[in-house]
Amino acid sequence: MENVIFSLSRRQLSNYLVRLILLLAVVCGVTVLVTHNAVATGVGAVVVLVTLWLGAARGRTTLSRTGIEIRRPLGPRQLVDWKQVKEIRDEQRGGTRLLRVELTGGRSFPLPAPTHSALSPNPDYATERDQLLAYRKRRSGRR
Repeated sequence: MENVIFSLSRRQLSNYLVRLILLLAVVCGVTVLVTHNAVATGVGAVVVLVTLWLGAARGRTTLSRTGIEIRRPLGPRQLVDWKQVKEIRDEQRGGTRLLRVELTGGRSFPLPAPTHSALSPNPDYATERDQLLAYRKRRSGRR
C-alpha cells in the first residue's frame, strides 16, 4: 500500500491568507494609532503573516503502512502507529467538518487535513474522508 497525503487545497490556503491579511490590517491599524510607530508595526506584521501562512501550508496528514504522520502548522511532526488508533470519525465543530482520531489510550485529536468549512471550502472533503477511512479499514480491518 502506498502513502496517501492530504493537505489544504490552494483555495483553502488562499482563503486563509486573505483572512489573515485582513486580521493583520486591523491589528496593525490599531497598533499604529496607539504606538505611532508604523515601521515597527509593518515589520512585525510581515513576520507574523509569513510565519502563519507558511505554517498553514505545512499542515498535512500522511497515511502509510506504519501509521498516520501528522504535520501541524508551526508544530513538530507526529507519527501515530495504526495499533494505537481506536477510531477515526467525521465531526462537525462549529462550522468546520474534520476528522478526529481517537487513540486506544483515550486521547483524541483532529487531523490537520482534510477539512471543510464555509470560510475555507474543500469540495473534495467527502471523497478525501472516504479515502482516508477506507485506507484505515484496509490497514486494520476496523473503522
